[in-house]
Formats: sequence, C-alpha cells, structure tokens
Amino acid sequence: MKQHEREFFIASIRSGKVILNKDNIRLIIKPLSLDQTLQSCEIYNESYNQAFIDGIMNEDDMDSWMRSNDLWTHEDDKKSEGFKKDLEKLKIEIYNARNDKNLRENIRVYLRIGEVQYSQHLSKKITYYQNTAEGVATAEKISWIIKNSTYYNNKLYDFQDLSLSYIVEEWQSSFLNDRIIRELARNEPWKSLWMVRENSKIKLFYNEDNIELSHNQKNLVIWSQMYDNIQESPDCPPKDVIDDDDVLDGWFIVQSKKREQEKAEQDINNSTSNEKIKNASEVYVMATTEEKVAQIHNINSPHAKGVKRQRANILKEAGSIQHQDLPDQRLIMQMQMNRRS
Repeated sequence: MKQHEREFFIASIRSGKVILNKDNIRLIIKPLSLDQTLQSCEIYNESYNQAFIDGIMNEDDMDSWMRSNDLWTHEDDKKSEGFKKDLEKLKIEIYNARNDKNLRENIRVYLRIGEVQYSQHLSKKITYYQNTAEGVATAEKISWIIKNSTYYNNKLYDFQDLSLSYIVEEWQSSFLNDRIIRELARNEPWKSLWMVRENSKIKLFYNEDNIELSHNQKNLVIWSQMYDNIQESPDCPPKDVIDDDDVLDGWFIVQSKKREQEKAEQDINNSTSNEKIKNASEVYVMATTEEKVAQIHNINSPHAKGVKRQRANILKEAGSIQHQDLPDQRLIMQMQMNRRS
C-alpha cells in the first residue's frame, strides 16, 4: 500500500465518518451513539420475534432443514473441518519456511487457493442463512442504522436520489478487512500516533461526544494492541515475520500450540506426582475424550511416539504379544544386562 493510501485510510478512520460521493451528492454516514446502538438492537429483537411469529426458520431450524434435505451433510461438516486444518497446517508451514523465499511463496499460493475453496464451500450455507429469522432481523437493523446515520447537508438523508440498498452496500464495503487494518496498524502515519498517544495526550479519534467507535476504529485499536503484545512477548519474532501476515499467523498458531503443550505437560505432571509413578519408565494415563487423547499423545517425546507406532504395527501383525517380548523392552533389558556385566 502506498503512503498516500495509508494517509487517506487513517484520516477517514480517525474521523469516524464514511463519505459517499455519487452524482454530485455528498453523503456522510456517522458512527452511532450508544442510544442509537441500543435502539438498533431493539429493532433487531423486534424483527426477529416477528419473523419467528411469521414462521420464518431461525438458524438452528435452517440447519436441521438443510440436513434433512441433504443440502448440508455430515460430509460437508467434515470438509469444513478439513479446510480449517489444512489452512492451519499451511500457516505453520509458511512460518517454518520463513527463511526460504521460494518455498515460502509457493506455500502462500496454496494458502490463497485454500482460502478461496473454503469460502466457496461455506457460501451455500451462508446463502440459505440470509433467509433465516436472524438474517431478516439483521437486514432490518442495518436499514435502520443507515436511515438514522446518513446525512446530506447536515440533515438526515431522504433517499430520493440514491437508494437505501445502494448506500447500505457502500457502507458495508467501507469495512476494511484485517489485512488492510493490520498494514495500517504497523505502519506510518498510524504507528507514531499510537506510540505517542499517552504522553502527548493526542486524540486518536475525532468522534463526537457519546459516539461509539466505528467498526474500523475498533479493529485498528485491537490490532495495534496485538502488535504491542507481540513486541512484549519473550518469544517476539523478527520484524520480517511481524510484517508478513501469513507468516505471523503461523507464529500465532505455533505459540498457541506451544502453550497448550506446556499446559498439558503440567497437567500430566500434576496427576503423576507420586514418586513411584514419577520414576516409572512408562506411565499410562486414562483419557475420556478425543481431545484428551490428543493432548496425552502430544506430550510424548519423538522417541516415545516412534515406540508407540512400532508397537501398533507389531500388534497389528501379531494380534497379541507379551510386554517383555516387545522390541523396545528387549532392548532395554539388554542394555541393563550390559551395564551389570
């Protein structure tokens, strides 16, 4: 993004306004006050209740209806989970390949393709949900917001020359995606403003009194704080990682898995604090859920995982085997005999 583009976005976000220029008509959409936000929620609730009375399905009913008509199946759920796991795996891979430019960029191509495929897969479900009670209520809420926040010459607009649907579309398109917000948060001119905000008492946003933060304002603050937290992390990655959204996403996942691993190890250590158990070569821990099974499996060392795979293959071929006849156990006993001799 060019510097002048970032300056425009930041000025627009700081103003809190969305400005539309169409056919010599200049409209200003202002962020809501808290009272207006409350009223828009009341509109949603009223519309939802009326839709329910009118027999329009809610999201749960729509989900059941789609499944009963094979419009969304268990296989679709599995496919969704598969897409999410594949995207997570690609983000980890691109982080691990951060120092190999060619490999990193190849992975990025597959990441973009995966995101498009996942979005396309979900699109049919989203299309049906637009006709739910929640979808109808959301449309009514948005219409109310636009009608009560769009101004022409300092007066509420009458929608004579420009349609409500057009203005709604333009307003929604003004919501910047995370990639744009992230670039704005870590670069000038916002970066300096964010850094000096407390010492200089600078006003970040020029909303009128009692006006809520806009969608873009909230996201910009969230990501600015996120980058602060990254910088304060003892495992803070280098700047080239922070500046690459895909690679940084991989870092987030790696750090999350690291914390989960440490917590799982601590939980297991706490549950096996007995000295006899602590000094045992093997400890068997009961697991009642698949998630717990995965946690226990992940705290095993690479060597222990290899032993488990070897034992599973032997049992698959032999059907059953005495514990002392397992190859790893025979090796341990041989080593003990060698130490005694």
